[in-house]
Amino acid sequence: MAKTSIYEIKQELLIFLRNSDIISITDRGVTTTNQTGSFSNVSSVTVGTTPTLIKNVRLITVSSVALVFGDDYTVNYTTGEITFTSAQTGAYLIRYDAGSTDRVFPDYPQANKKISDFPRIGFDIISGATSEFGIGALVSQSEYIISITFYDRNQDTVEKAIATIRTKLLDNKKDFFYMPFLTVTNMGPLLITPFGQNKVMQRNQDIMVKFVFEDSD
Repeated sequence: MAKTSIYEIKQELLIFLRNSDIISITDRGVTTTNQTGSFSNVSSVTVGTTPTLIKNVRLITVSSVALVFGDDYTVNYTTGEITFTSAQTGAYLIRYDAGSTDRVFPDYPQANKKISDFPRIGFDIISGATSEFGIGALVSQSEYIISITFYDRNQDTVEKAIATIRTKLLDNKKDFFYMPFLTVTNMGPLLITPFGQNKVMQRNQDIMVKFVFEDSD
């Protein structure tokens, strides 16, 4: 069992939220593009003409077969490089979003944000605990609570977005790679934030991630 970092957990959730289109690509300021070609025993590929602008990879198919994140490939969003678990051969399609900005982030907004900076999604790990699992302390088991917050000046938009986030998490909770057990937990109240002269509202949906096992090697 390899070590699982909180960066990997947050990165996977970030890509999931961006791919879920809770905020439209227009509002996010990104463009969806298809990259196509043919692989011949290829173990990695760089996405896009400007890899540093890649925000999320939506889909990868090789010979019309969809690859699965984690099992079949990983993505380095710093370099735009996709690394395959095993070398790939055949016609491929990579669908991704790219842009110089976004509205979905693995942190919370800074206090100087204006109304024009919303809608927005922010999230972070708000607590985590690790305990020994089994005899000999050879394996550790970690669990985390992550709070996802949606912000907008329109109350209906906030309520609909949180409902959509909740539904998508419930529908896909068994499909994550770094989060083997994910369950939806607490929902927070509708609050007025200090952003945009107190004209922005927010609501949060929490999730619990459990059974992240790691060995001592």
